[in-house]
Amino acid sequence: MECTLYLTDDCNLKCSYCYEGSKKNKSYMSEATLERALDFIAKNNLPNDPIDLLLLGGEPLLNKKILFKTIDIINHKYPEIKHLFRYQMTTNGILLDDNTLKFIEDNQIELSISIDGDRETHNLNRKSINGKDVYDIIFRNMQKLLQRQMPFSVRMTATANNVHLLSHNVRYFYELGIRKVNIGMDELGDWDKKSLQVLDQQLELLDTYYLEYFANDEDAVLNLYDYKLSTFIFKRRPVYCSAGSKGHLVINSKGEFYPCGYVANEPLWEEGSVFTSFKRKEFLSTVRTHVKKVSSCIDCDIAFTCCGAKCGFLNFSRTGFLNVNVKTTCNLQRILYNHNVKVFEELYRAYNKKIIKLLKIAMDEQIPLGEPILQIIEKVEGERGG
Repeated sequence: MECTLYLTDDCNLKCSYCYEGSKKNKSYMSEATLERALDFIAKNNLPNDPIDLLLLGGEPLLNKKILFKTIDIINHKYPEIKHLFRYQMTTNGILLDDNTLKFIEDNQIELSISIDGDRETHNLNRKSINGKDVYDIIFRNMQKLLQRQMPFSVRMTATANNVHLLSHNVRYFYELGIRKVNIGMDELGDWDKKSLQVLDQQLELLDTYYLEYFANDEDAVLNLYDYKLSTFIFKRRPVYCSAGSKGHLVINSKGEFYPCGYVANEPLWEEGSVFTSFKRKEFLSTVRTHVKKVSSCIDCDIAFTCCGAKCGFLNFSRTGFLNVNVKTTCNLQRILYNHNVKVFEELYRAYNKKIIKLLKIAMDEQIPLGEPILQIIEKVEGERGG
């Protein structure tokens, strides 16, 4: 089961690319709502199925009382299933005081810090509500995490106005000692021809840096490559995610059910609440009225690895249809695909551990190999005369 809890919709930053936009309110989850939400999760989780609980906002640490209470309730009210919970939290890092860090460490909460890079990059789009530069606070808190050897990742957002600094900032984080770097493309932003060209140039630099550093560090993760690799290796038909089912839900700060963060708080997609019922039938009816007979991705050669063929609510937020994406997504994903092919070819040529590990899994589990990796293998082995 995957469930996202919005501890609050409030935030102490006003990021220009936030997909919640100006619709954010000041709502904070109450203890009563939290108890109902956890009760729903406990009752609807399949026996022995892991529960991935993502704690979000707004900025979740604005509601620390409910954060602490979440773990307390699970430990004391649901002791028989508490071992099934896997906690994750994304924060902007401003409110990570020592007490909170200890709580995160003690409860093994997987932490992600939203930060776009160095001070110059960060301040382009991630401004505080009161206009103050908060970068030093975030940086000090990341240093505390590193000093305590607490595992965490950084989550960068690449936009048209900061993409020229992309490769520099990946190097910046790696040289600080941060080994997990996730880059989210601003799929809702406006990318013109020039900014797409800059992205292509930056990925050229990242290709080289990834192959030199991340590829040879088994603990290092750069999502643009590492999370894409399995899509090339395992032959799977592209399908949209299960958002909106009981096993894949968002529960907002008021206790309302939504299928995905992209549409949380949009009345059209509300699926009931923890105080009423889960309205699956109504949700499916809404889905049916927001799909085209033919998907825009049906004949696309990169659909197997593209988010446009998997993330229906990203598509909806741009086109009003779950299975129709926009040219922006196609452009961004096509550029990334071309660089993935180049890098994965080099990984196979070097018999890199990361690619060999996945190929062994495919062989052991008898999972058919995808056409992209078969083409890479054929090309490289042909060059070797094999």
